[in-house]
Amino acid sequence: MGRKSYEELEQIKEELGVDRLWSWSRINTYMTDPYTYLLKYILHIPEDRNDSIYSVSGSCAHELIEKFYRNELTNKQMLEEYEDKLFEFNIMGLLYDRLDKDKNEKIAKKYEDCMKHFFLNHKRVTDKPIIEPFILIKVGNQYFQGYIDFLNVEKRYAKKKIIITDWKTSSIYKGQKLIDNSGQLLLYGEGIHQKNNIPYEDIIIRFNFMKYVDVTYTQKNGNIKVRQIERNAIGEKLQSNTKTWLKHFGYSEEEIENYLQQMINTNSIKYLPQEVQDTFKIDDCYVEVEINEEIINQHKNNIINIIKEIIEKENEFKKTKDKNLFWRDVTKESSYYHANLSGYSANLHLPYKRYLEELENNSQDDLLGILDNKKDSLDLDWLDEIL
Repeated sequence: MGRKSYEELEQIKEELGVDRLWSWSRINTYMTDPYTYLLKYILHIPEDRNDSIYSVSGSCAHELIEKFYRNELTNKQMLEEYEDKLFEFNIMGLLYDRLDKDKNEKIAKKYEDCMKHFFLNHKRVTDKPIIEPFILIKVGNQYFQGYIDFLNVEKRYAKKKIIITDWKTSSIYKGQKLIDNSGQLLLYGEGIHQKNNIPYEDIIIRFNFMKYVDVTYTQKNGNIKVRQIERNAIGEKLQSNTKTWLKHFGYSEEEIENYLQQMINTNSIKYLPQEVQDTFKIDDCYVEVEINEEIINQHKNNIINIIKEIIEKENEFKKTKDKNLFWRDVTKESSYYHANLSGYSANLHLPYKRYLEELENNSQDDLLGILDNKKDSLDLDWLDEIL
């Protein structure tokens, strides 16, 4: 499905009687970093950094999976197009880590091996998905617009379910992090509920974490377990269970060592004896998110409060032009975002600029402290001339 044009969105706003259609990305930008919100949505200042690979690679992955489900690409062709894109990314100088060359190369190897494995091995979910359908969601007296990555109908226990899938190239979310990062999925689930009056229990919202697989395996005691494993480490992570079953089926120590080494070399179980392969089931990594009326109402209330805060600050900024209204100090924890994910450099992002200046001053103070200690302990008078 094509994206709505500017004129179409303006017509929707007129029909709804609103002056703005919100998006989850806009809300999420504010929650992540209010100053970035100021730069992007109020001052409309273009980003001045384009050397982060994450957003570009994520968009590339979405485009390839869309082509796959439109039957324009096979698995092998997805892999080939991805490898071509990696060459372009390298020429463009895009980086996974902007500050550490060795770390960048290590991340690149792991990330790209996982994605290559996904494109070659992804199992088609359905022949009739809806790709990127447009959706409107009412929250309070505001409206959100968005595009669902992937929508399909699936029968579970003889009952039709609407499945909303968000493709993710990030590290897997678990526990509280899963809840914290499910805002968009919950919003889209509510949109489907509003549009078609579908009960929440018939809507399934989920992530596909593209860099991972679900491995269902049988233990010796007959218990069935499921693990999430990064795609580049399948051969390594399944060594212990494989060895147990090879022993159980009577293979010699030499044969076992050969099979285990082959698993490492090929990152696959397909060369194992069939009876051992049958103890494993490897699937795409889907992680479902709980959705019900209570969760949705709480989520909408949170959104309403965030929008209220944003509008209050926007109105105050119109009067005062005070950028400090959107100021949030950058911390050590949030500095990774600014160093590797943000499209704004310290030249434009003043809180990040201050963080870097304070970091540099602290480093200089630490150095001077070390030199003072050495001077006191060793009585090196000649340091006075340097300092």
